[in-house]
Amino acid sequence: MKTQAMLRALANGINPETGELLGTASMTGSPEAIRLLFALAEEFQAEPERQKKVKLSPEERQQKNIAEGRPAKSHFPWAEEEKQRLQESYAEGGTLEALSSEFERTTWAIAVQLQKMGLITEQQAAGYV
Repeated sequence: MKTQAMLRALANGINPETGELLGTASMTGSPEAIRLLFALAEEFQAEPERQKKVKLSPEERQQKNIAEGRPAKSHFPWAEEEKQRLQESYAEGGTLEALSSEFERTTWAIAVQLQKMGLITEQQAAGYV
């Protein structure tokens, strides 16, 4: 028997193995337990939908970001080469807005990375939230 069906049976006061009604003294008979069992059954019902998610390739993730109005590399990890280029571009006087365009990331992502690298303070980074 599937987990969801077992939880629903228990929530309805039925022994899932035998089909018999559970006694009134059963711990599953309290209103709190019934609500909990129904909530758990709903979670198990949603589980197959979560498993259907397909992992997108980096190119597909970039296209999705663009389609949703975000920079292409939004939520992508920083490569060491990118960090080095960012440091050099910032040292050459690049503004966060220009760096944002160059690296296809938000100004907030640029500010956070510069802060991690020790090139700007936390207060300066907070100005780009």
